[in-house]
Amino acid sequence: MATLDSTSTVLLILAGPAGVGKSTLCDRLVAEVVGFERVVTATTRPARANEVNGRDYHFLTEEEFDARLANGEFLEWAWVHRKYRYGTLKSAILGRLPQTNLTANVDVQGVRNIRAAAETLPLLKTRLVTIFVAPDSFDVLRERLQGRGPVSAEELARRLQSAELEMAERNSYDYVIHSGSKEQDFRALLAFWEQARRKVAGSTA
Repeated sequence: MATLDSTSTVLLILAGPAGVGKSTLCDRLVAEVVGFERVVTATTRPARANEVNGRDYHFLTEEEFDARLANGEFLEWAWVHRKYRYGTLKSAILGRLPQTNLTANVDVQGVRNIRAAAETLPLLKTRLVTIFVAPDSFDVLRERLQGRGPVSAEELARRLQSAELEMAERNSYDYVIHSGSKEQDFRALLAFWEQARRKVAGSTA
């Protein structure tokens, strides 16, 4: 496996429908690959029982989110499921990317916004790598969503509808993981990272 090289560090962003295992992939990448850190994004949604502020997300109140937004601290932000706001702080990426590889779980709206921001930020533009994690089927996705905990029929329908819209954008990503087992998904992620790392190293040489 490749060692850390500051000339080929990347921002590896995973996107895809809720329930496909993006957070699990990000966490495993950080745990098992030397030189990777997870970008902790911000959200206004409440923390789940097993989530820790500052580790899983920066959990902000609506007022705190508004204040940071007014100060220009976000690289991107968006409403998700028309209910909560999510965003990526500039400090979480631009200050770390030259020294380490970064990975983040970002919704498709956020990916579009980061791509737009990268057009004016050369470092980000050359190091940005996007990967879409696609569910094996919508039946499998429904089972995964139901397995995460109690979910109302209305919420489940809304998330599946969002998944259809998100899936329509998968071909605009640098790479697509067609989700299988957790191990298969992780091996695909490592293979795509190696490809991206070599491309970045070549472009910055």
